[in-house]
Amino acid sequence: MTTPTDNHFKLPSALELDRIISMQEAEEVSSLSADSWKRHHHDKLVELSPRRLGVRLRDALMLRKPR
Repeated sequence: MTTPTDNHFKLPSALELDRIISMQEAEEVSSLSADSWKRHHHDKLVELSPRRLGVRLRDALMLRKPR
């Protein structure tokens, strides 16, 4: 018997980077607040609905502070 996780399809890394994440996830991945995204990087925001914004994972990772 197979479980749903056995048939789970994992996106290739190139496609995974183009995935759109929520603003909350973008705050966690990058070092920027949602307000900073809106003020300084509005060109990278994707409008998901009239009241909901997202960011490509690729952009969130590029704006991450080096550790």
